[in-house]
Amino acid sequence: MLSKRLNRSITLIGVLLAATCMATEANMSAAGDDTPAAAIAPAAASSQPPREMSALYPRVGTWQVVIRTKPGRSSPKGGVDKGVMTITKGPGGFSIVQDFSSHGISGYTVGQSYTWWDTNAKTYKSVWCDNMQGCTEFTTVVAGNSWIVALDSEADGEKIHTIIRATMSSDHRTIHEEATNSYNGGPAETETVSDYKRVIGNAMSTHGR
Repeated sequence: MLSKRLNRSITLIGVLLAATCMATEANMSAAGDDTPAAAIAPAAASSQPPREMSALYPRVGTWQVVIRTKPGRSSPKGGVDKGVMTITKGPGGFSIVQDFSSHGISGYTVGQSYTWWDTNAKTYKSVWCDNMQGCTEFTTVVAGNSWIVALDSEADGEKIHTIIRATMSSDHRTIHEEATNSYNGGPAETETVSDYKRVIGNAMSTHGR
């Protein structure tokens, strides 16, 4: 969710753009320029999102999530977090935008991400930012209703390799996700299991652009 400060910044930018356009029109009128308005208006965008984006659109909607952390290195006793994830299409459908919040054993977490198809790299790219760890960039491999994310990070002097595997049901109403961590090249351990349930949004109608 955009902060009030960001909303205010967008409003100010809009005001500045409007003022600039008004000033331009006034100067042209003063100069006697009779160029048709259509000739100076910005051209309407005609490009369409890459067809690969259609694989991401079924995620659009609002989801409730229950995250179960197993007892392990990151949480000796384990526990549960509950939250809400809302996914919308970005401008023009060239991305999907995720807003996420949860609370529980991990504390209060708020995050936001953007995912898009990079036509040059031929892969799905994402950036995720939250109030706990800052921002992370990563790529995603999508195969039908399943996807895999691999991340490398470092904490307390340990190198951590994380793999997240997720699968959406065929009716697009649930998502099951598991995250495994490998510390310093050791064996992978499943640390969190998350289950998402759609609460808003007709998944079967989100394929269109």
